[in-house]
Amino acid sequence: MSVLLTQLGVNWKLLLAQGVNFLILLVVLTIFVYRPLVKLLEERRRKIELGLKGAEEVEGRLREVEKIKVEKLAAADKSATEIIGIAEKDGRKRFQEILTDAQKKAEGVLKEAAVVAEHKKTEELERLGKQANALIKEAIIKTVELDPAQVDEKLISRAFTMAKEKSL
Repeated sequence: MSVLLTQLGVNWKLLLAQGVNFLILLVVLTIFVYRPLVKLLEERRRKIELGLKGAEEVEGRLREVEKIKVEKLAAADKSATEIIGIAEKDGRKRFQEILTDAQKKAEGVLKEAAVVAEHKKTEELERLGKQANALIKEAIIKTVELDPAQVDEKLISRAFTMAKEKSL
């Protein structure tokens, strides 16, 4: 076989040296290029997978947060509706209480006004009675032409009572 290789122009020593050089080159490239490249690609693949898993996890959490948000908003809406209902009921109740109190106060004021009016009427009647007594006294004095000292209060009261009975 060495004849065949010699006739083809192949030097087995050179072929063996080139084979050793190729193996050395293969080992050097494997150690310094291929393994770091594979390692880099593996890291990149892991980062991409991690990113995808993280994105899926974030989407899941986002869906959960959205679901919780919808539930919270529904609960808040329900709570707000209940609070508004309670406030309206309390408002109506308070309105009725205020209205009742106002009516009671108005009735009290009317009663008080009636008492004051009655009191003023009584005072006015007394004042009118005194004026009437004075007028009757003067009238009796002038009509009877008596001495003013002889006209006493008893006579005036009797004349006033008689005048009062006639007017009624």
